[in-house]
Amino acid sequence: MRLGLARPRLRLAALLLVAAGPAWAQAPGRDSVPPDSVPPDSGRVAVVGPMPALEITPGPLAPGARLVFSRDSVHWLNGYTLADLLADVPGVYVARTGFAGQPSPILYGGRGAAGIEILYDGVPMVAIGADSVAVDPGRISLVGLRRVEVERHPAFLRVYLVSERSERLGTRTYLRVVNGDFKSAAYAVLFQHRWANGIGLDLTGDYLNIKGGQGQTREARWFDMRAAVDWTPTPLVSARFQLRSLTLDREATATQIGLSVPLRGDSRRESLLRLVASTRPDRQGLSLEAGLQSTAWEADSGLADTLLGTRSMNQGFLGLRLAGPLATVDLVTRVSDYHTPLAADLSAGWQPLNWVVLSGGARWASHEGDRSSRTAWGSLGLHRGAFSLAGDVRWADAVAAPALATDTAQTTLDLGVRAGIASRRLTFHAGIEQRDAYAPPEVPVAPGFPILAPAPAATYAVGDLSVTLGAITLAGWYANPVSGQAPDFQPPSQSRWSATFRSKFIGAFPSRAFELKVQVALESWSAGVAGADDAGTPIPLPGTSVGEAFLQLELVGFQAFYSLKNALRAREGYVPGYEYPRNRQTFGVKWLFHD
Repeated sequence: MRLGLARPRLRLAALLLVAAGPAWAQAPGRDSVPPDSVPPDSGRVAVVGPMPALEITPGPLAPGARLVFSRDSVHWLNGYTLADLLADVPGVYVARTGFAGQPSPILYGGRGAAGIEILYDGVPMVAIGADSVAVDPGRISLVGLRRVEVERHPAFLRVYLVSERSERLGTRTYLRVVNGDFKSAAYAVLFQHRWANGIGLDLTGDYLNIKGGQGQTREARWFDMRAAVDWTPTPLVSARFQLRSLTLDREATATQIGLSVPLRGDSRRESLLRLVASTRPDRQGLSLEAGLQSTAWEADSGLADTLLGTRSMNQGFLGLRLAGPLATVDLVTRVSDYHTPLAADLSAGWQPLNWVVLSGGARWASHEGDRSSRTAWGSLGLHRGAFSLAGDVRWADAVAAPALATDTAQTTLDLGVRAGIASRRLTFHAGIEQRDAYAPPEVPVAPGFPILAPAPAATYAVGDLSVTLGAITLAGWYANPVSGQAPDFQPPSQSRWSATFRSKFIGAFPSRAFELKVQVALESWSAGVAGADDAGTPIPLPGTSVGEAFLQLELVGFQAFYSLKNALRAREGYVPGYEYPRNRQTFGVKWLFHD
């Protein structure tokens, strides 16, 4: 091994040893919420003042089907965007074309844009403008999010984003300042106030600027703003209105293999009005919701001005939920003036016995051009004590990108079975998934991205593990095809592992005023295929390992942190041709204030 490559590995090993050394003498710490550690109803915290209910995953669900990232998880994450957070989901490949500000599409199960759906406060985010095929998670800031839930199916992910709202009466404020390599600068602010009369106010802003990296001229400025006001006059009725604006200004980036991220200067603006009425404060019993949502995309500069101009979409929705201690039925219908004029979603969960969970759902959507989509899924979960067994099936005859007039529905049938253990210190799932063949649309999932080739049928082994030993948590996941050929950007062998030390040092700080987190992580994949170039020639995806380290300490609401990305100085990036700069360091401070 060359000395230049050995030193980064030694640095990571040293960090791990420093973290692990005093672990056995400390009180147990807590890191990001492991899969299924949060019960379905825990999204509704006990409030001091009246607050609208959170738009969390309808339940109940089979064991292992839900991953929860709480406010605490987001606050202590080594990252800034939704793409950074989803890297911890088993089987996900984050196709980073650089750091924050550059496209970072999520690829899962060989389905391209059809492999993931993102809902913001219960409303699906629609791909629009230059991102007309798939929504880019690399453009979604985590600052304004209180909670993220990921519902997993064979070859498909549904991601629920829950916006910030404070349950406390009075004021809650959060500030973050970041600096680092490549002239990185980031500033974020969150202001929340809730009055005793049921009115709440939430304001967030997140600004990020990154210039260049190792010989490449890259400039990205990203500004995400959100304002929301809600009113809960009684525990049974609530209204919420919010505005969001996402602005991106990015220089073009070319590669040696003919791909390039084009010049971008655009903004996406959204508004959402939601009204909810329930027969019970905890949304058990019957509840009705209605709302209006609008999205507008506008290009400010570059070639996109001529090609795309301004795009807009308006939609209305009406939902009905019947929930009880053991069963939930949720029906939502939507009408829109965009490419999907009419859609309906049905989901249900039932626990007939205390050791049996049945869940399922269906969707029907009508698209322009006399096209339609139909999807159905179901699962059966059995659990006794810490042990569980679950089976999943998902059938779809759906259009992946309704905005593309040439895209037609494809039929797929995906099956999965998994076994698991879930206890206070150990969470483990191991499963087999049979993924059907699929042909993504012949357009890139993100600007400057390779075309994805048709994915053959394959059987995958997927597993995840989380072990807590005192103040140390070892966690990770692994995915590998056991038969069939791996699709583009789903390497034959892929894994992500982390070791985290987190403790409040109760012996030295009995007031719990101090907390420390040290984490090292390693993401690895074997050689695969990275789509095709404009001539249809397959692009090799070299195998590599990318390491990172993170340190954050907190003292009475004040936090200081240090982040190191690509600590192993890997020469190969996530997408061939796009450099992932080595040893990229950032550091910063955060403040959290309460009345």
